[in-house]
Amino acid sequence: MRHMSQQGRHRAARTSRVWVVPAAVLLVAALVLGCWAAVGRGLPPIGGRSSQDSGGSPAVSRAATDRAAVPAPVVEHHGNSPDCPDTDCIAMLVNGDLLFHKNLWKHFAGPNEAATDGTAFDFDPLFEPMRRYIDASDIAVCNFETPVAPRGGPYADYPVFNIPPEVADSAAHVGYTACTTATNHWWDRGADGIARTLATLDQNHILHTGAYTSQEASEKPLVIDSPTGGGKLGLIAGTVSLNGATADPDWMVDRLRDFGDPHHQSDIDRAVVKANAAREQGADVVAITIHSINEYIDYADSWQVAEAHALADTGAFDLIYGTGSHSAQPIEYYNGTWIIYGLGNALTVTTHIPGHQSNNEGVTARVQFAGKKGEPGTWRVSRIDWLPTASERQGTYQWCPMASDHPDGLCWNEAEDQRIHSRIQEVLTRNNPDPNVVREWRISEEGR
Repeated sequence: MRHMSQQGRHRAARTSRVWVVPAAVLLVAALVLGCWAAVGRGLPPIGGRSSQDSGGSPAVSRAATDRAAVPAPVVEHHGNSPDCPDTDCIAMLVNGDLLFHKNLWKHFAGPNEAATDGTAFDFDPLFEPMRRYIDASDIAVCNFETPVAPRGGPYADYPVFNIPPEVADSAAHVGYTACTTATNHWWDRGADGIARTLATLDQNHILHTGAYTSQEASEKPLVIDSPTGGGKLGLIAGTVSLNGATADPDWMVDRLRDFGDPHHQSDIDRAVVKANAAREQGADVVAITIHSINEYIDYADSWQVAEAHALADTGAFDLIYGTGSHSAQPIEYYNGTWIIYGLGNALTVTTHIPGHQSNNEGVTARVQFAGKKGEPGTWRVSRIDWLPTASERQGTYQWCPMASDHPDGLCWNEAEDQRIHSRIQEVLTRNNPDPNVVREWRISEEGR
């Protein structure tokens, strides 16, 4: 850096002295004018209090006013699904029936099937592969097809079930949040069977709806808070049949009886009342499951279509999904409502009866609802991820995903897995649902 000459330093000093006095005068004038203007607007003068402050009321500073004008940041709850398109999302996992026969449960027996301490059976290995998919969802819902026996038995198979209660234990261990309990088998053991099974679910902290031990409970909808904070889900269930039996009293099992039955319309009305009550209790979305009894078909039967459409026409439901057919059935978008007609079986015994092979297969679906928590009218189904599944892996009973990315290996063999995958894909997409909404679930693409 060049050094300034002595002449230059003198010139700079003179110049600075020339401007110091006028600058000081201007600064004083500005301070005086600023204080006068502040008092005139009712603001406290610099370093002082306003005249309005003398009565003891706290003075509001301009900084505080400015802070109050800044809106609070919007808290977002995207949940566990990969691409929530709105402020809040709820990802609900649903799959088909938990349908346990003796030839299934015998493979998971402990040393003493009469044990009453929860060790008579251990179904955890059967359920365990579901965990990855349940963890990729917010709320997981099972369909609990049959009543359970007392701890230690006696147990009973088809046609009047009384299954090991350890099924509920393992459903809880793998992460199910809730189970629906309105199926054609829920009167198999009468009121005692209902009370016993609901108590077992309660002991496992699994929420439930569809069967009840009191009329008061039967009139209350199930509303589930998303654990990720994304909103609240209302859940309702109903079955078309009790296999010729009649619940006594009728309110013990939620029904959706067929056209021609004198209770048909009242059943629909009751479901709508519960849906509305769920929304009054804060539910952002409401789903209903309908349980059919026409089995092993790859299309929706006349009752399923008519019932689902009648429910959708009420405008009370965001999602309708079906269980009971023991087979995969199509997905449909009708009158603003998404319908999954059949989810097959989540877990059951393998059958080799010709024409019944669909019993060995299921569909797990993750349905993502998107919207703004607490704001009705903003919510919609933004995606439905579907996954074909089997109840076996390489000859051993275990829930097995048949995804095209094979995250857990093959269920049977490459050719058989591909054949069933292609068949289920054709069934699910037969009604040409929007591919931007309905897509295969490839969990490996989510980094899980």
